Amino acid sequence: MTIYQHSKNLADKKVWELAKEHSDVDFTVLLPPAIYGPLVPNYPVSDSSDSIGTNASLCKIFTIGTGAYPDSFLGHLIDVRDVARAHVAALSAPLITGRDKRFIISASTYKWKDVADLIRRERPELAHRLPKEDAVPPKQSDAPLDTRFAAEVLGMEEYIPWEETVLAGIDAGVAWEKQRKDI
Repeated sequence: MTIYQHSKNLADKKVWELAKEHSDVDFTVLLPPAIYGPLVPNYPVSDSSDSIGTNASLCKIFTIGTGAYPDSFLGHLIDVRDVARAHVAALSAPLITGRDKRFIISASTYKWKDVADLIRRERPELAHRLPKEDAVPPKQSDAPLDTRFAAEVLGMEEYIPWEETVLAGIDAGVAWEKQRKDI
């Protein structure tokens, strides 16, 4: 994760270096946190859990065993459908003089314990695969993110609720498991 984060930082710096060199080009960067949610219908998946994208990290809550929570410290999420909506909005966003078009888009924060409780309530057939009630979840990031610029320019004022996003991601993982068994 550290290497991934550093690569994102380096890429962001490079984009803005290029923007200064090519002032005739309108650069826009979207900065989402962990992206979860449904897959496109008939999305081709493989035997690798990587084929369901970042949903695989979310689904660890029911695939790593009942002794512990996933060791992911990410606490911010966004639904893939909101990311798509932000991309479409960014295509028609006006040029903004004197400010980089760098948008933080984020729906909310989540806690692994809340995810487990949601799954127990809404997908009870998975309850026996979740961390035990006395398992201690890792501390997750929950620092506030300033999404006002994305709201003002892109109209990103409302996001799909985290519960809907998580359940869609979990459903994608369950469907992936079922498809693997059917192969």
